[in-house]
Order: sequence, then structure tokens, then C-alpha cells
Amino acid sequence: MIIGEKLAEIDLKMSFSILVISDIDRFAEMKEFWDRELNDKASNPFIFSNMLIEHYELSQKLGYRAFLVVFLSAGKILGFAPLVVKSRFGFKQAFNLHEYVYMDFFVDSYREFFINILVNLLFGRFKCKSIELTFEEGSENQTVLEKICRRKGLRNYKVSTEGEAIITTDGNLKAFQNSLSRKRQKNLRKIARKINALGSWRIYETKLDSNSTAKIWEVEKHSWKTKLQGKEKAIKNGGLQLILSVINQTNKSIFDSNVWFLEIENLPIAYQLVLNRKRTDYFVKTSFDSRFRKASPGIFLINNLIERGFREKNSDKIDFISNQPFMKNWKTVVKNRTKIIIEPNLNVSKICRLLLENQFSYKIIEFLDSLKWKKLYR
Repeated sequence: MIIGEKLAEIDLKMSFSILVISDIDRFAEMKEFWDRELNDKASNPFIFSNMLIEHYELSQKLGYRAFLVVFLSAGKILGFAPLVVKSRFGFKQAFNLHEYVYMDFFVDSYREFFINILVNLLFGRFKCKSIELTFEEGSENQTVLEKICRRKGLRNYKVSTEGEAIITTDGNLKAFQNSLSRKRQKNLRKIARKINALGSWRIYETKLDSNSTAKIWEVEKHSWKTKLQGKEKAIKNGGLQLILSVINQTNKSIFDSNVWFLEIENLPIAYQLVLNRKRTDYFVKTSFDSRFRKASPGIFLINNLIERGFREKNSDKIDFISNQPFMKNWKTVVKNRTKIIIEPNLNVSKICRLLLENQFSYKIIEFLDSLKWKKLYR
């Protein structure tokens, strides 16, 4: 395999191999090895085998080419990049397999060497015309990729994307509450009064099983998502089905999971699905019964869980994995994300945009995508 120009600062005496895995069955055979290797090295719960397999299968069903590039040495994983290539009107574009699944490297001295190989693979073997990769803003991987682009003379630019709201819960609850603006504090008290006015309520935690799954879908049946149509509705339902499937298949040594419900007179009206890994609670899915919208049951439930986090100290932080508007009810720290778009040929990029971004082509692409999503999640 041609790995590109030699980087003078890299010691190439280490023997390593590169796997490009596009056969999901082949990856499934190495599940135990993959999870064991990454369990001590990575904190991101979205890069373990069951999660990757679900996203791979979904990408393939949508007609995309998903693959995993793995760098190995002496039977150890040095780094990896889960990717998907989408072909539209003959133009191939490479993306992260999923917006929360980033490339990762565990040997800093080889990071630049491996990312250089990755760029060569995408523009060479896979014949991509553009690459769009998402990173945590300011991450070492982003910095190194930009450095490689400058050295190779590859045209690239940055686009800010939705961030990741985080609340650190290892402090004092009272201090956290006092840090909120008076308006926010008043609003949370108002929501609590509205919930009390609805009748007897309770918040409880349970494991994911057939009973709790049925309650989740009962809430979803009356949620705001029912107003969505076509592709948007399919994406929301598909995302929930995917995460529920992953949780049911994943060993507790990778992450623990539970679901919290808010019930009014024994009727579930809101839920929050939580993954816990390395003392971080990931709030992965939430929804509420829109018939109770005026009482803001979702915010009431999440606020209760935030307060529990401060009191019980079972985790060090809450990661919302996104930064939606309702999260402004609390004082969060937002970890920004950045998309690096690499387009080496300006003329090809112009033609690509002309084909993909004009109104007629956009409607065709959206129509075809919509058919695929609706076929998957009817």
C-alpha cells in the first residue's frame, strides 16, 4: 500500500498494519478484541462494537459505503477512523460514520503519520472528491489534519456545527442553582408548580426491558415527533430504535444504562434514557407527552436528574451530547464541534456544488433519501 510522503519527524521502525474493513461480518468477528482494546483507552461510548455495527448496517441499507480504517501494531489498536462514503451523481464524499463517532488515535507520535495515510486513502483508493470530518473544536486531530492540508496544498475550510452541552456535577448543588439567572430559577419553580397541579407524580429509574421499552414508545406516541413527516420522522424513530437495540446488546463493562420516567397518576409523560461510562452520564434520548406540553414535563424530569447528580455523586458530569435550545435552562459548558471540509480541486468542487446544491438536484436527493428512510422505518 502506498502511504504517501515520509514524515521526517516520525520514527518508522515500529511495525504496523492497516486494516480497511468494509465487511460488517468481518468486523463482527473481532467484536470482543475491539471492545477489550478500547475499553481502557477511550471514553466515548459511541465507538464500541455494537454501536458501530448498527451504524454500519444502517448506512449500507441507505446505499452508502461504510468502512473502518484501523491502525494496528503488535496486536494493539493504535488508532481508527469510522467513515462512510456517499456517492451522488458520481461525486464521492467522505463523512464521519456518525456525528458522535470521531476518529481517535492513542499514540501521539504517530498521529500525524496515520492521519496522512487516511487522507491519501480517501482521495486515492476511494477516489473521493471531498472530505467532511467533524471534530471537537481545537482537538489535536483537527490541528494535525489542518497541518497536513497546508503541507499538501489541499484547499479546506471550517464550519461550526452543533456543540455538546455539559454540566459538571462534582460541585455543590446550591452553588449551581445560585449560578442560574433569576429568570431561569423562577421558570424552574413555575414548572414545578405546574407539575404539582397535575396530580400525584413520581420519578423513578428502571433498567431497559420490554416493559420500560413499551413505556418509552407510549410517550413517543404522543410526543411532538408525531407531527413530523417522511424522512424527518423516520430519522427520529430510527435513531431511537438504534440506541435501544445497542443497549440491549452491550455488556455492562462497556457502559451501564437506565431509563428514568416521570409519571402523573401512573401515566408516563416523559422519559430520559441515560448511558453511564467512566463516571459520565450521557443523556442520549428524551421525550415527553405533548398533551402535557404547558407543564414542561421534560424539563422538570431533566432538572430533577441534574439535582440528583449533584446530591448522589454517582457521576462527575452530565453530557447532553448536543446543544439544543431547551438546555439553556441550565448553566452548561458547551464543547464546540467543527467540521473540516477538504476540497482539493476548486473546479471539481464548483461542479459538485452546481450539481448537488441547486434546487432541482436537492429535491431529487431528498426524495430518494426519504424513500429509503421510510422503507426502513415505516
